[in-house]
Amino acid sequence: MTTTLENNKNIATRDYFLLAIRNWDDKLQNYLPVGDPSTVTKSFSEYPSAETAYFATNYRNCPQAGEKDVKIELLHMRFGIAHIVRNRILFP
Repeated sequence: MTTTLENNKNIATRDYFLLAIRNWDDKLQNYLPVGDPSTVTKSFSEYPSAETAYFATNYRNCPQAGEKDVKIELLHMRFGIAHIVRNRILFP
Protein backbone atom coordinates (compact mmCIF):
# COMPACT_ATOMS: atom_id res chain seq x y z
CA MET A 1 0.00 0.00 0.00
CA THR A 2 1.34 3.42 -0.89
CA THR A 3 0.29 6.71 0.62
CA THR A 4 0.66 10.07 -1.05
CA LEU A 5 -0.25 13.56 -0.03
CA GLU A 6 -2.95 14.97 -2.24
CA ASN A 7 -1.88 18.54 -1.63
CA ASN A 8 -0.09 20.73 0.86
CA LYS A 9 -3.36 21.71 2.53
CA ASN A 10 -3.15 18.52 4.60
CA ILE A 11 -0.23 19.97 6.57
CA ALA A 12 -0.91 22.95 8.80
CA THR A 13 2.40 24.79 8.76
CA ARG A 14 3.05 27.64 11.13
CA ASP A 15 6.42 28.94 10.04
CA TYR A 16 7.56 32.21 11.61
CA PHE A 17 10.27 33.78 13.75
CA LEU A 18 9.79 34.86 17.35
CA LEU A 19 11.89 37.37 19.27
CA ALA A 20 11.54 36.65 23.00
CA ILE A 21 12.88 38.75 25.88
CA ARG A 22 12.90 36.52 28.97
CA ASN A 23 13.36 37.77 32.54
CA TRP A 24 15.53 36.21 35.23
CA ASP A 25 13.63 34.62 38.14
CA ASP A 26 15.53 34.46 41.46
CA LYS A 27 13.31 31.67 42.82
CA LEU A 28 13.77 29.43 39.78
CA GLN A 29 17.40 30.44 39.35
CA ASN A 30 16.64 30.46 35.64
CA TYR A 31 14.98 32.56 32.97
CA LEU A 32 11.20 32.49 32.79
CA PRO A 33 9.72 30.42 29.95
CA VAL A 34 8.70 31.98 26.65
CA GLY A 35 5.03 31.38 27.49
CA ASP A 36 5.22 33.36 30.76
CA PRO A 37 3.12 36.57 30.81
CA SER A 38 6.19 38.67 31.68
CA THR A 39 8.07 37.50 28.58
CA VAL A 40 7.93 40.09 25.81
CA THR A 41 7.56 38.55 22.33
CA LYS A 42 7.33 39.83 18.80
CA SER A 43 6.59 37.72 15.71
CA PHE A 44 8.12 38.07 12.25
CA SER A 45 7.30 36.31 9.01
CA GLU A 46 10.72 36.98 7.46
CA TYR A 47 14.13 36.11 8.91
CA PRO A 48 15.95 39.33 7.90
CA SER A 49 13.51 41.54 9.81
CA ALA A 50 13.65 39.22 12.84
CA GLU A 51 17.46 39.25 12.84
CA THR A 52 17.53 43.06 12.53
CA ALA A 53 15.23 43.37 15.56
CA TYR A 54 17.37 40.85 17.49
CA PHE A 55 20.58 42.84 16.95
CA ALA A 56 18.80 46.15 17.62
CA THR A 57 17.63 44.99 21.05
CA ASN A 58 19.73 46.27 23.94
CA TYR A 59 19.27 46.49 27.70
CA ARG A 60 17.74 49.97 27.50
CA ASN A 61 14.99 48.51 25.27
CA CYS A 62 14.00 46.12 28.09
CA PRO A 63 12.14 48.19 30.70
CA GLN A 64 10.64 45.04 32.20
CA ALA A 65 14.14 43.85 33.26
CA GLY A 66 14.01 45.58 36.64
CA GLU A 67 17.83 45.76 37.01
CA LYS A 68 18.15 41.98 36.41
CA ASP A 69 19.66 40.02 33.57
CA VAL A 70 17.49 39.33 30.53
CA LYS A 71 17.82 36.67 27.87
CA ILE A 72 17.13 37.60 24.26
CA GLU A 73 16.20 34.68 22.01
CA LEU A 74 15.48 34.51 18.31
CA LEU A 75 13.41 31.39 17.69
CA HIS A 76 12.28 29.76 14.48
CA MET A 77 8.81 28.36 15.09
CA ARG A 78 7.99 25.50 12.74
CA PHE A 79 5.11 23.06 13.20
CA GLY A 80 4.67 24.48 16.72
CA ILE A 81 8.22 23.58 17.77
CA ALA A 82 10.71 26.28 18.77
CA HIS A 83 14.21 26.03 17.30
CA ILE A 84 16.81 28.42 18.75
CA VAL A 85 18.47 30.49 16.04
CA ARG A 86 20.34 32.98 18.25
CA ASN A 87 20.40 33.86 21.94
CA ARG A 88 22.31 36.15 24.24
CA ILE A 89 22.15 37.46 27.79
CA LEU A 90 22.12 41.18 28.56
CA PHE A 91 23.33 42.51 31.90
CA PRO A 92 22.41 45.77 33.66
